[in-house]
Amino acid sequence: MKIFSDINSYFLNHTQPANDYANSFFIRRIAKGMKHVEPDDEFWGPHKRDFFEIAILHKSTTNIQIGNQTLNQLENSLAIVSPFQVINYSKVPPNDDYGYIIYFNASIFTNLNQSYRLQNEFPFFKIHTIPIYQTSENDFKAILPIAQELYKESRSTEIHNKEVVRSLLLILLYKVKRATQNNKGIVSTNRFDSIMTKFEQQILKGNNKFFTVNEYAEQMNISPIYLTECVKNATGKSAQKVLIDYKMLYAKTLLHQIDKSISEVAYALNFNEVANFNQFFKRNMGITATQFRKRNT
Repeated sequence: MKIFSDINSYFLNHTQPANDYANSFFIRRIAKGMKHVEPDDEFWGPHKRDFFEIAILHKSTTNIQIGNQTLNQLENSLAIVSPFQVINYSKVPPNDDYGYIIYFNASIFTNLNQSYRLQNEFPFFKIHTIPIYQTSENDFKAILPIAQELYKESRSTEIHNKEVVRSLLLILLYKVKRATQNNKGIVSTNRFDSIMTKFEQQILKGNNKFFTVNEYAEQMNISPIYLTECVKNATGKSAQKVLIDYKMLYAKTLLHQIDKSISEVAYALNFNEVANFNQFFKRNMGITATQFRKRNT
């Protein structure tokens, strides 16, 4: 499956020229009356991207499939996509839609310049399911003007426009975090996606304390067998593999903090022996924790 990494030319971005921020940021506007442009053929099939996306949708009738979920008609909504989730466009956004779509890499930030650090700070960037939030009118009114200013600033010739874009984007992310902190209004299309979404919510609620699949099932008042079935149907992965993905995300976040020793990272993840943590990390990452740290610090 094709993986796109060029933000500036992705989908229809090349039709709305903006400042080049070393392929780290782009914001596209969709609005009534904008010129209808067909995307290149390569974008029609299912594909992945290695960058983040936030769609701020005042109104959208676009049929877009992300993973196993389809975005239908939405108003005052947020659709949030993490890197490497499968996306499939079935048609170009109609001319009566309105909103903004933001694409960015973690590299645009100074302190959150790794994907796993960004996902750790902003848990709405879930690994497996796409969060779709129907926001309150007040929350949406707080977020939309920031997107509008981002669009304007990204096309500005004023000095320090990149620094302003970086700051505005960070403000927007924290506004989204505030608006979605209680996980209200998540749209799920079927029972598998609904259970998968709740499973990820339970993992994220633990503040980096991880339980067993059986314990998560008990917290959700369902059987472990049913949880496993739903997760498998929603993601193609086992519930245990999803849990491992989150443990690895946390492990990478801790390893990026050079003041923590490998043993401290191991104990933070409830490994009684450092050797067991090293085996776990290498089995899932292909390299040792020490090698990972050297590459990323």
